[in-house]
Amino acid sequence: MQFFSVRQAAFDIIEQIRRADNLQSICDVLKEHGATFGYDAFTLGYVPRSSQQTMRDCIIISGWPPAWARRYQARNHIRIDPVLTYMRQVVDPFSWQQAADAIASPSGRMVMDEARAFQLRDGFCVPFHQPDGNEAGISFGGERMRLSQDERAALHLVAIYAVSAARAIVRSTAGSCARSRVGAPLTDREIECLKWASAGKTAWETSVILSISRRTVEQHLGSAAHKLNAVGRVQSVAEAIRLGIIN
Repeated sequence: MQFFSVRQAAFDIIEQIRRADNLQSICDVLKEHGATFGYDAFTLGYVPRSSQQTMRDCIIISGWPPAWARRYQARNHIRIDPVLTYMRQVVDPFSWQQAADAIASPSGRMVMDEARAFQLRDGFCVPFHQPDGNEAGISFGGERMRLSQDERAALHLVAIYAVSAARAIVRSTAGSCARSRVGAPLTDREIECLKWASAGKTAWETSVILSISRRTVEQHLGSAAHKLNAVGRVQSVAEAIRLGIIN
């Protein structure tokens, strides 16, 4: 793709993201334009800050194949994923292969090998180190990603705007609870788990506080997310605050 075409494509995508007013719209834009850069899947979220945090604690937008997301969560790959480990160490965009070469470990190779079974052989990741200490990133993957320097620069620009827009929507949604008091059919236990999640507690910490199993907490949070039409815990908490379910 010629440089002008790449640049124009990036600006077109950014304009669509700019008009998005919710996380699903951003997800839809990124899915729609995957063929432009050769990616088939993507995920946007935070790097875990606690050994107890799982993928569901950290995800903001998920465009992963559902089967891969389930396996990644079930096997807690967030602890050993070389892409996430490498993301903590660098500030510039990098390929998955760069991460695998830099973080050479049997467990890391296992994650990469399993991803290939879901047609995720190559990837490109853009890290973000926030002033508040949080680390975020967006990772694109596909069967074959061979980006030119111009395409890397264009996708980097798209990633910056997507992450910024997603975080702004999460903050805006969380701050709008006073404007909407519509309830949702959540159980008392689901609301209780969401309250502790909003306070920054992990599923394990919440399980200790409530004297229930971590798996039960995960089930309550998953059920709440489904009822709130949310993807992941971050959006679930934001939606619950916006609707006045928790404060």
